[in-house]
Amino acid sequence: MSTLTQTLVHTTALQRFVHAVVASLRTTAAAWQRLHRQRAAMRALEALDDRTLADIGFARCEIGSVAAELIGASPATRRQVMRA
Repeated sequence: MSTLTQTLVHTTALQRFVHAVVASLRTTAAAWQRLHRQRAAMRALEALDDRTLADIGFARCEIGSVAAELIGASPATRRQVMRA
């Protein structure tokens, strides 16, 4: 194998590695952002009293799943049921 061929092979392998690392970092950053948004939504909902939560249409025990639906981490089943 010539030196040029070896250099190209190493460069291609390095590029694939760098792309994989960047993709992994993007995935991690997106997951962290979703988690941060979900926690912020949960804190906001937890600050409401039980009467206000009931007026909105759910109980305190549902805060986690409502927050997940709000940020898109789980299917929005409540909106589908409420529309029907």
